[in-house]
Amino acid sequence: MPIFFPIFLYAETHYRFKYFFSFLKKREPEILADLPHRLEPTAELPILLLVKDADHYPVEIMSVSISLRHETTGRQFSQLILTDSASVNEPLWWKVVHVPWDETFQKSFGAFFVDIYFEYKINNKLRRCKNDNYRTASKRSYCVFRSPDPLPSFPGWILGDTHTHSSYTNDQVEFGSPIGASVELCKAMGLSFFCVTDHSYDLDDRIDNYLVNDPQLPKWKLQQNEIDEFNNSQDNFAVVRGEEVSVWNHALHNVHLLLWGTRTFFHGSGDSAERWFHTNAEHTISDVLDKKEPATVAYAAHPAEPAPLLQRLFIGRGEWTLDDMRSTKLAGLQILNGETGIALEQGLSAWKKLLLEGKRIYIAAGNDAHGNFNRFKQIKIPFLKIIEADKQLFGRMRTAVQCETISETTIVEALRSGRTVITNGPIVTFSIEKKNDIAKSLSTAQSLIIRIKGISTNEFGAYNRSVVYVGKTGDAAEIALWEIPLNDEYSFELNRAFDFSPSNIPHYFRIEAYTHNGAGINENGFCHTNPVWLEQ
Repeated sequence: MPIFFPIFLYAETHYRFKYFFSFLKKREPEILADLPHRLEPTAELPILLLVKDADHYPVEIMSVSISLRHETTGRQFSQLILTDSASVNEPLWWKVVHVPWDETFQKSFGAFFVDIYFEYKINNKLRRCKNDNYRTASKRSYCVFRSPDPLPSFPGWILGDTHTHSSYTNDQVEFGSPIGASVELCKAMGLSFFCVTDHSYDLDDRIDNYLVNDPQLPKWKLQQNEIDEFNNSQDNFAVVRGEEVSVWNHALHNVHLLLWGTRTFFHGSGDSAERWFHTNAEHTISDVLDKKEPATVAYAAHPAEPAPLLQRLFIGRGEWTLDDMRSTKLAGLQILNGETGIALEQGLSAWKKLLLEGKRIYIAAGNDAHGNFNRFKQIKIPFLKIIEADKQLFGRMRTAVQCETISETTIVEALRSGRTVITNGPIVTFSIEKKNDIAKSLSTAQSLIIRIKGISTNEFGAYNRSVVYVGKTGDAAEIALWEIPLNDEYSFELNRAFDFSPSNIPHYFRIEAYTHNGAGINENGFCHTNPVWLEQ
């Protein structure tokens, strides 16, 4: 990876660039703990323990303890969670410890502050650390919100994260969470799936050396086999295989393309910085879209996020343009990427322009998380400091998927056909009916009924606004058909129906809904549906 920009993920601290000093490097493996940012009401607290690079720096984990403090009451709880010592001498060791709620906290909900204390030996010297052993890290307490309510959803809908990275993402300055560990933490958060979208330039490396490519693709094959084995053994959770491919856009700049359900590997090393000043991509966007398997679904990854100047100069990165997004066989745009703000607004704007042009294209939400379930920690180049932030957390921005059964195939098909909504909490869906029938494409020959339903919880706040938009191909802008102020109702549910007699065709409908005054980490919630079209 290049030395010119920070990295947002579990920090690999042992590599340093030639001729550069690293204050972060020390003769210890990386040792850290992670945990979900929120929990379902009946879930125990899962603590992920990670040790990285112990094959170079063997360590004996003597014990691990946990301390919890309830934010409101101030009540505290402490206990050992790992009492048997573990000798670790492998590249990546991990363990998830499920901590049951002490009777003091059985009926306590809200925010908890959590600290994890490691006691370990290296070269027979006893050492201790809190939460991680990174130099310059804050060591501040993790915060987890234990919700009294499950994540809002409807029967036949499940929630997940469409853009994540696993331990197969591993290079000079980063590593991700093991797939098995991610599954356990996701279940505790209330998720039913996630998409593993490791970088193309990481998946073609040798297993034992991230600086050397291997044409036999052992990492890619291991990732595929691990996902197959997991999905064959699970009924209520699915891992969707994928890849984040570095490709050339129309201007010959590197952008990222998400492939879900792919069993074919595409090389993409243009912005890998594995070879300095070699920024040519192996494929263009259209090339990958033409060559992918028919069952594979392709979305633009975080298409509205601008590339920083130094990334433009040294690794040839650029942005998705409208021309790129018009590519045939591109099913959608992952416009929500870990946080709200200008990138989401610009993504929505580009999406609406495409819809008004007549393109059938959908949106999805992910977080681009490399682990980081509670807080991401980044290396500040040039290797002097760890910087932390409470954003781009695994599972914080979610895609709700409508599918009858939980499987990789049904989830990929729902993403392909837009049977999804994006949300950071509340969920809204709608249907269009004629003569008691519900369909995806409807005639405009008669009056229609649009039925809207939504659900939120105290964690995400009550609904205070909902807007039904209608768009017509060729128009300059959408029309707000109904805007529903809900301030006076302060309701956690939506249940509305409207009659509508379309006069022009074709139309599409979509809905935005908003909540406020939530008690969780997202004080204000939102949900955007995908469109439903009417046709002659």
